[in-house]
Amino acid sequence: MEKNDIIMRAEHLSKYFKVGRQTLKAVDDVSFTLQRGTTLGLVGESGSGKSTLARLVLDLIPATKGRVEFEGQDFFNLPREKRRLLRREMQIVFQNPFLSLFPHMSVSSNIAEPFIVNRKEVGKLSQKELNERVEALMALVGVPREYFNVYPHELSGGQQQRVGIARALALNPKLIICDEPVSSLDVSIQAQILNLLQDLQAEKDLSYIFIAHNLAVVEHISTHVAVMYLGKLVEYTDTYELYNHPLHPYTRALMESVPQISTEGAEFHGMEGEIPSPLNPPRGCRFCTRCPKAMQRCHEEEPAYREVSPGHCVACHLYE
Repeated sequence: MEKNDIIMRAEHLSKYFKVGRQTLKAVDDVSFTLQRGTTLGLVGESGSGKSTLARLVLDLIPATKGRVEFEGQDFFNLPREKRRLLRREMQIVFQNPFLSLFPHMSVSSNIAEPFIVNRKEVGKLSQKELNERVEALMALVGVPREYFNVYPHELSGGQQQRVGIARALALNPKLIICDEPVSSLDVSIQAQILNLLQDLQAEKDLSYIFIAHNLAVVEHISTHVAVMYLGKLVEYTDTYELYNHPLHPYTRALMESVPQISTEGAEFHGMEGEIPSPLNPPRGCRFCTRCPKAMQRCHEEEPAYREVSPGHCVACHLYE
């Protein structure tokens, strides 16, 4: 992979919160790269730090430590105005499309908002020019022109999400973070939104960070997959390798937790135990209290996150 192919590089990203006298390590020493025009799937249980990591990448919340390099620029250390301008290249699509839209504004006004907020850089547009841009974005994401003046509550969840995607595309970004963008939608609508995202990626050479719980969704859309547990990355590789040769016991447990249909009926292998409190994570490997392969060393020593085969990284004592 040539350096020019990497659109984003995160190094040792961490976010700690003070909770009384304790420290909650929501994201702890996470590093990854994202290749231009590809999709990094980010999976893990609720509370693993996925959404916090997404907001760190965009500098929506300040990092405790670490750095993000975007298009070769040290994003966090740029002057405020340059950082604001560069952030236009990075957008986010949220989990709940209704809550992410302005309810008192029409569909067209929601989509037009980025042009208005950034009018200094975009240039002052006449109402006709603004309407034309909004209509073009609506057509791009499959929102009928008849919805131009309706309000978000009058749309279905799928149409609301299409409006959110249109708004994210308004400033021609290079990276879009999709934070559980289909989890609140019906299964049939999920497929439509996923296909739309893939079509847009092919047309505009977009890069995605795609956060999801649904492993089938992640497999469908991702080029590479990173698995998080209690604020840490525990495994990373390309999608085919992860789904065919998962290494970390947590990754395997996630996959075994997906219901499977067999000739005898539905089989379900649940993961034992609950995710520990991030305020009091286990000593050593954070997964040791739920891991069927845990050794004494796992309870005492945190495993290093290392490359065990070309492009396949894992944090587990089994592979040292």
